[in-house]
Amino acid sequence: MFASRDEAAARYLRVSGLAGLLPAGDAAVDAGLREQDGHWRLAMDPGTFGAGAPDMAGLVARSRAQVTLARGEHDPMNTDEQLARLGTETVTLPGLGHNAHVESPEAAIALLDAVR
Repeated sequence: MFASRDEAAARYLRVSGLAGLLPAGDAAVDAGLREQDGHWRLAMDPGTFGAGAPDMAGLVARSRAQVTLARGEHDPMNTDEQLARLGTETVTLPGLGHNAHVESPEAAIALLDAVR
């Protein structure tokens, strides 16, 4: 729990990888926060990240839709090699990071338009 929305927003921006990409007052930040009894908390407990990794290869293999995996060129969390091992088309978006869809919505839309 945080004493102020500003403190909670700063934490949310850090754990979501959005620090430096969105201002604390952005409506998207509001979606990640909850006020409770005059205090603030994150809407999602960051501890959920420790619950385990999904079977991505199995999920991709079972998909009935075309799957294209995309990552930003500077994404520190996923490499081209990791995505390629999942056996589907992969795209690297130049100059972008982990939240490429926030950094450049235009690039994300162009990618979707290309596979539509």
